Amino acid sequence: MPKTNNDKRKRLRISFETTALLKFETMGLVLEAKMKNISMNGIFVETDKIIPVDTPCEIEVIITAPHSRLTMEIEGFVSRHDPAGLGVQFQNNMEWFAFFSIFEHYGRTP
Repeated sequence: MPKTNNDKRKRLRISFETTALLKFETMGLVLEAKMKNISMNGIFVETDKIIPVDTPCEIEVIITAPHSRLTMEIEGFVSRHDPAGLGVQFQNNMEWFAFFSIFEHYGRTP
């Protein structure tokens, strides 16, 4: 079961893996990566690609279940790098109802 993590951040972060597509229009690049966690204001994706900080992108987070598929589209920009991947901050916070749906199913402890 995925865990929540507060780290040093001000927002609740939910750890779970799913596919994310990052579309960097200014670079003509579409990156498919494994999303490792999400909060109301950003995601972290596993990748070995180095994308400059502040590069804008469109993010598609794809959540699949046995009988359904949910795709969320959000605008953002690269906010940081580390050896495991990229931190991407959303341009605007995700609406609470989308985040709550994720938390309800993936963020609870057993």
